[in-house]
Amino acid sequence: MARYQIIVSNLGTVLDTERGNAPIREYLEWVQAARELHGRAAGECVALTEDGEPIREHDGYAYASDACA
Repeated sequence: MARYQIIVSNLGTVLDTERGNAPIREYLEWVQAARELHGRAAGECVALTEDGEPIREHDGYAYASDACA
């Protein structure tokens, strides 16, 4: 079974699960938080990984485009 993780650049791993339906929904919620102007995740990079490989990434506005890699 695949392992999914969501990593927010200044928070670290915020989700670590094997459930296949939860990660996309949770990832989109963190991306929305990263797009906000205020809050702990504001401007941050968000990545969704499957077995350690990135499958979705959001580059935060607080960083240069290559800083989230």
